[in-house]
Amino acid sequence: MQWFIGINEGCPAFKQYADMAKVALHTARRHTSLQPHVLYDGGENVFTRWLRDREIPIIPRRTFLLEELEELSARKSDPALTRVARGVFLRVELPALHSEIGLEDRVLYTDCDVFFRSDVIADLEGFACDYFAVAGEFTPHDFENMNTGVMFMNLARLQERDHEFRDFISADLEAFERIAWDQGAYRSFFRSSANVPLWNTLAPEFNWKPYWGNYSSAKIVHFHGPKPFQREHIDSHYPELKYLTGGCYEELCDLWSELLREAE
Repeated sequence: MQWFIGINEGCPAFKQYADMAKVALHTARRHTSLQPHVLYDGGENVFTRWLRDREIPIIPRRTFLLEELEELSARKSDPALTRVARGVFLRVELPALHSEIGLEDRVLYTDCDVFFRSDVIADLEGFACDYFAVAGEFTPHDFENMNTGVMFMNLARLQERDHEFRDFISADLEAFERIAWDQGAYRSFFRSSANVPLWNTLAPEFNWKPYWGNYSSAKIVHFHGPKPFQREHIDSHYPELKYLTGGCYEELCDLWSELLREAE
């Protein structure tokens, strides 16, 4: 099964996000039989050399929204807006890439800030996936408020609605800034005429948050909220994230640091 992450060289804290991507890739290779691919918006650097040294495929790609994001940034006098959003929208490119370069019909996409604890392919193949399957965001079984940090995607079906979805995002791009960009778009668009979600569900173990506590059954751990590199600066720089540092956050940050040393 093909697995994708996406990263933009221009994003804030690129070095730190590249380190998280290294851990994700390292643990996927150690614990799974996934075929990793990196959707990449940027130039050659230390990170791309790390990828090439390990023969991890790099797929150069820019979001179709780049020009619109730049216009929105200029209008709001906020250059960081484009730097952040051009990376998070890379997953929306996958349905188009399905036909352009011949991707598999069903693939896994995750954010960079994850790591794998066991293989996932057999379990994923058992989940229904009409368009995509996702787990809850802040609460394990709240599938209405889902999180796109881990998505099992049916690219063949998503491609059928790709143009419509792109038009939907473009028509109200500024609104999606307020509701987590692409996640808000997926939540809003993929609904029935009766407003019933059209996504399928993944078990929480496939998108386990450190603040949920005991992670012994977790297959994919997702640093949703505070990242490992923010750990020492929560009180001084990220107090709004402090409520998400409970559970096993500290323990998993320690584990993540060990995994980064291995990955390097």
